[in-house]
Amino acid sequence: MERVALDIIGPLPISYKNNKYALIVTDYFTKWVEGFPMPDMETTTIVDNLVNHFFCRFGIPCQMHSDQGRQFESGLFKELCAKLKIDKTRTTSFRPQSNGLVERYNRTLENTISKYISKNQRDWDEQLPWALMAYNSSEHETTKFSPSMLMLGREIQLPVDLIYGPHPQEIEYPDETVSHNDYVKNMQESIWKVSAKARQNISKNSDKQKRQYDVKAHENTYKTGDVVWLYTFNRKPKLSPKLQRNWDGPYFVVEVISDLIYKIKKTATSKMQIVHHDRLKTILW
Repeated sequence: MERVALDIIGPLPISYKNNKYALIVTDYFTKWVEGFPMPDMETTTIVDNLVNHFFCRFGIPCQMHSDQGRQFESGLFKELCAKLKIDKTRTTSFRPQSNGLVERYNRTLENTISKYISKNQRDWDEQLPWALMAYNSSEHETTKFSPSMLMLGREIQLPVDLIYGPHPQEIEYPDETVSHNDYVKNMQESIWKVSAKARQNISKNSDKQKRQYDVKAHENTYKTGDVVWLYTFNRKPKLSPKLQRNWDGPYFVVEVISDLIYKIKKTATSKMQIVHHDRLKTILW
């Protein structure tokens, strides 16, 4: 719960309970996921769900990461983060990879729910809790542990356990010969061991993913004053996207925020844009 990711999926078919969207919250370390059906995606609705159903159950995270949706950039949301001392970060424009954890889970969630909802799809919010339970009780590819083991310190009991017996636990329940203090101590030690092993697995998997990504990745560096093209995603009506000019410019690099993020402007009076380096290309005169 040090850093969590936020995202909204929808619009979905209006459910029987009048829900159309879902707020997804994912913990970066444990991979634990929570989902909250919503009738709309107004800032007040999102804040109510976060405070009443997430913060009050799991505590206040140190950092929250989201895209640049107007709900997450509103004054109310910024005030919430300021009051609760939450460091709010955001993705760069048109860069969903910056919030890849929750974006990837959204695809998994949608695929899972699609297998069980009715033909009219209006019961998706009734299937959402079951899909979340299935995910949180499954071993994660990166950590090699289930989110429930890392978040709760135990495996949650599932309907299948009623047939085949309970899941073997890392932490054994105390008997009459074990004091409460000894049980708590053993539980803490077990959780620390599991967390340490998960950190090793995350680090190992992260290195593997980086090697795979670097095969096709390219890195261009720019300095203040460089002239560049900007890749645009705008689609004009009645025009074929295949024949559209995607590169716009020239733009001037105004500030180097990091080795990946730059501030650019088209003219001295135009609005400044913050973009990822993947959307830039050097102009060859």
